[in-house]
Amino acid sequence: MTRFPFADRPRLWGTAVSHYQVEGGDLCDWTEWERAGRTHGEPCGDAVGSWQRYELDAHLAAAAGVNAFRFSVSWSRIEPVAGRYDDAALERYVRLVDELRALNIEPIVTLFHFTHPVWFHGTTPWTSPASVDRFAAFTRRVVEAFGESVRLYITLNEPLVFALAGFFDAQIPPGIADGASVAPVVDHLLAAHCAAAAAIRELQPSATIGIAHNMMAFAPERRWNLLDHALARLAHRSYNRAMVEAFTTGRWDFLLPPRTRVRGRRDGLPGSLDLFGVNFYSRLHVRCPGRQRMIGDFAYLDMTGEGLTDNGWEIIPEEIGPLLKEASRTNLPLVITENGLADASDRVRASFIESHLVEIERAESLGIAVHGYLHWSLLDNYEWLDGFGPRFGLYEVDRKTLARTARPSVEAFRRAGRRFLG
Repeated sequence: MTRFPFADRPRLWGTAVSHYQVEGGDLCDWTEWERAGRTHGEPCGDAVGSWQRYELDAHLAAAAGVNAFRFSVSWSRIEPVAGRYDDAALERYVRLVDELRALNIEPIVTLFHFTHPVWFHGTTPWTSPASVDRFAAFTRRVVEAFGESVRLYITLNEPLVFALAGFFDAQIPPGIADGASVAPVVDHLLAAHCAAAAAIRELQPSATIGIAHNMMAFAPERRWNLLDHALARLAHRSYNRAMVEAFTTGRWDFLLPPRTRVRGRRDGLPGSLDLFGVNFYSRLHVRCPGRQRMIGDFAYLDMTGEGLTDNGWEIIPEEIGPLLKEASRTNLPLVITENGLADASDRVRASFIESHLVEIERAESLGIAVHGYLHWSLLDNYEWLDGFGPRFGLYEVDRKTLARTARPSVEAFRRAGRRFLG
């Protein structure tokens, strides 16, 4: 059965949001993290109030010319107590899906986007196999609630990013810095994907299943330095290719310097996806040995003169093509599940969208099938490590009134969408 691309909507053009970053008022492990003073930025609080304004946001997306809208559901709202589900929270998301359908917008539901119920890490953490069954049960409840109204699910958003940031660098909850925990966490995340995919297949056999994998370009800081080149290759192998190989072969094996090896096998991974999602933002330059760390430094540098985003990321659209080629090794249809920049002045957003679209078209001309583009983000929102400082939205959000105002780039985004959709 060919589930994707959709016969009635072969190309997707849309925007993406994440529940915690826009909804507000969500008691979860991130709110506990904030209360403990472990965030770099300010607390999320009311975010941008989308829990009350989702229908308004759906209309803003429609006004921007989209035919797809990616959002995530809050596990902590839906299952605030282990094994007990909140039907009112599920119904809130069902109303959003109904509104999107009424606007002729394809709802794309992400099941896991970094946050957990407050009970999760203490009872069924990702270091335990119990996490797999718990996520599968949550998935079943969500899919049952949506029924046939949702036909595209992203099971996990950036599983490798979560594993590294949560269990290797301790930058996000649960805040563990233990290299030995990374391998079982990656294994259980991928097992949870397989279990969730099986649940979706059982309940909605025609539904499309994808994953969103963050892909980063890596380059040697010093073109002449062999160690810089070697570290860039290792970073690409570990960060980008390992997940591609996992879903192609069922096996993964990579090294986190200096000596953490992550490897495993899940025979159910090949065949579990109908599309492969790519989140792409920037490029890191690597230096070995590093100035701060002997094993190597990673830095965003403006090597092309295109400039840096407001949060200091290099603008490098020409790198999306090689990463799409890497992702195409899965032999699956590709969707850009996130791409965007922090640009409060809206000075470069229009050219950013246009230049990335040009590179996507170039990749397609080489035979790489790209069936969707989702811009991050529809709205200014809460950024995990930086609070409300970076402004990623096509729509500006007033932090006091939460009023949404279209930035000039909305029109450029609309024009680009007409071109992409043909």
